[in-house]
Amino acid sequence: MGRVILVTGSTDGIGLAAAQQLNRNGHTVLVHGRSPVKVSNVVASLGGGTKGYVADLSLMSEVRRLGGEVATDYPHLDGLLNNAGSFDGDYTGKRMLTSEGNEYTLAVNVLAPFLLTALLLPALRASGAGRVVISSSVSMGAADALTDLQLQNGYSGHRAYSLSKLCDAMISQELHARYGDPPLLTFNTMDPTEQIGLGADTKMLRAGWGEWGSSASRATISADMMMAEGWAGRSGEGFSRTREVADPVARKFLWDELTALTGAQYP
Repeated sequence: MGRVILVTGSTDGIGLAAAQQLNRNGHTVLVHGRSPVKVSNVVASLGGGTKGYVADLSLMSEVRRLGGEVATDYPHLDGLLNNAGSFDGDYTGKRMLTSEGNEYTLAVNVLAPFLLTALLLPALRASGAGRVVISSSVSMGAADALTDLQLQNGYSGHRAYSLSKLCDAMISQELHARYGDPPLLTFNTMDPTEQIGLGADTKMLRAGWGEWGSSASRATISADMMMAEGWAGRSGEGFSRTREVADPVARKFLWDELTALTGAQYP
């Protein structure tokens, strides 16, 4: 029986490849993107019960609306793939703030998945086989900036991205520590380029690392983690041995900071 899975940022690049792979394997994909036209096009191309959602994940007000709509439509949700990401905001190389006052990369890459997971946690629990995956990266770092999440000092596009991906891995591990209960509820992270190589042909990766010629249309590990039977009993995997990811004190500090920034209400 197919699973119902929300994939954020699924109108382009790796997110689209994951959505297509899930769809080919008989699962219902909830497509998300910022552009109504792109969302409609992907939904039409996938067919088969696919549903689309439009939201700007740089704004927590939009994340709350998205979470509310999905939870209402699907009180039993089998998977949440937090794939949407940004590199360097508007690609100008300058620190960019959202209208809510958050540094743009932090908002999209960290605050949005933290809040969206909280909003959908009841539906994921109700599934009885819920899986949450948050995309991280082997390029994560900037641990010294965990006390300056908005990067008011020492901003660069790469630093903001590296910090965001460290935060994503830490969030995933803390979610596992607090709520992981495989196979009923699992939390994992990974680098989505693991199976297709660094520099896959996506706008975000081209902006940060240039073109390496890899195709983003190949099978993705993120889709496997959402649907493969072998992942049903696995939780807390991905970068778990990295110092900050393994440190419960550092993770709690980050958790509290993100709760204050998003207003997320976890049980």
